[in-house]
Amino acid sequence: MSSERLERVQLMLSRQQSKWLDQLAQEIRERTGAKVSRSEITRAALSTLTELHRLGTAGCFDSLATCKSSAELTVAGVLALRKSAQHRG
Repeated sequence: MSSERLERVQLMLSRQQSKWLDQLAQEIRERTGAKVSRSEITRAALSTLTELHRLGTAGCFDSLATCKSSAELTVAGVLALRKSAQHRG
């Protein structure tokens, strides 16, 4: 993690999203022995979105800023990740 100062925010998640964060944290712990918190996973996801947005505004694919809902952000993010994976493989 960077030395950037953290700011406390309140985040509302669905029960399914919360359970998934716990599941991923448990899988990480089982496979690596590392204890990763929900907050760390959420910050990593935001860092990923930040990079996708940067690449989108650079013309690599559609910008996330054109999305009008969380559903559109999800689709745009998944499509961008798939496109990125295709370029690597």
